[in-house]
Amino acid sequence: MDDTTAFMELSALLTGLYDALLKDPEDRALNTPIAEEYARRLRGTFPVKFPALLDAYKALVATTPPPPIDDTLLAKLRATQAFTDNEIVAKQIVNVWYFSQFNDETGLHIIDGGFYERGAVWPRIKAHPIGFSRQLHGYWTRQP
Repeated sequence: MDDTTAFMELSALLTGLYDALLKDPEDRALNTPIAEEYARRLRGTFPVKFPALLDAYKALVATTPPPPIDDTLLAKLRATQAFTDNEIVAKQIVNVWYFSQFNDETGLHIIDGGFYERGAVWPRIKAHPIGFSRQLHGYWTRQP
């Protein structure tokens, strides 16, 4: 399994964003380049822990047929020593998909994911990103 596929599956498993990352072909196509960029930034920030967590995930799904990506698989992953050792990365994977930002290992530095307006939090709270709109300037002056 290639790293991008593994990262998207791991991300869906950790975030619950199954449709956007795995099931819907159009959403998956739109999210693949974002996943590649998030993985690049996470790998740069966690050069040892990120690959270790990804490898732990790959080891769990390297069966024929591969297991379903569900809560049972998540429980198995969480029970591994690799997950325990690299849980900070798992938490930052969730952060980056929902908020397009994540913390470094110290928790003192916030790293921008680069896709603020695409954060998964916005549709869930039924709001647009603060300071961002796809509507024309002045849209707020007109009644909906």
